[in-house]
Amino acid sequence: MTRRIRNIRRVALLCGVALLGSHFMLAALSQAPLSPAKLRYHGPVNEYLAPYFTQNWLLFAPVPLSDDQGILARARCGSGSVTRYYDVTSQHIERVHGSRFFPSRMSRLVTNSLQQIHNTDEVMERYRVKAQNDKKPLPPLMPHEKASRDEAVDFLSRYASDQHPPACGGRRPHAVQVRMYVHELPPWSRRDQPADSGKVSVEDFPWREVGSL
Repeated sequence: MTRRIRNIRRVALLCGVALLGSHFMLAALSQAPLSPAKLRYHGPVNEYLAPYFTQNWLLFAPVPLSDDQGILARARCGSGSVTRYYDVTSQHIERVHGSRFFPSRMSRLVTNSLQQIHNTDEVMERYRVKAQNDKKPLPPLMPHEKASRDEAVDFLSRYASDQHPPACGGRRPHAVQVRMYVHELPPWSRRDQPADSGKVSVEDFPWREVGSL
C-alpha cells in the first residue's frame, strides 16, 4: 500500500512539473521576439493566457500613470432600437476604492484586455515609429497582432454584455458595441491649472452579435 502511495505521489509530482513547465514555456513564447514559431502558435498561446495570465513587463518596470482608460457599451435590441452608452468600468473602480484590504479585481479584466489591444511586437513598433517620424505610410497590423486585437474586442464585448443593465424589455440584446476611451491626464507641471483637463480620445469597435460571443 505504501509503495502504491509513493507511485501516486510521483505521478502527481511529474504531472504538476509538466503542467507548470508548459505554462512557463507558453508565457515565454508570448514574450519572445517575432519569429515563425510565434506567428504560428500565437492564437493558441493567446487563448490560453488571456485574460488572466496575460504577460507584460509592467510589473518589473511600471510606467507612471499618464492616462485613464476604460470602456462604455451600448446594446442593440432585436427591434432595432439602440440603448444609451453604459459606463462599464467606473462601477468596478468604485468597488476597488471602497475596499482597500480585499479589493475587487474585476476591473483588471478590462485593463488587461485594453493592454492587449495596444500591445504590439517590439520590432514592428520600432518600425512604425520610424515610419511615422519619416512621414511615411504606417505598415498594417501583422496577422498575429490583428488576431490578438480581435480576441480582446470579443472579450470586452462579451464582458460588457454581461455587465449591461437590463434592456430590450428584459430580453437578451441582439448585439453590443464597445467604445474605448483614453483620457490623457495633464502633465504634472500643469496640475494646478483647472482649465487643463487633458485630452480625451475614443474609439468605437464594430458591433458584435451577442449570440456569437
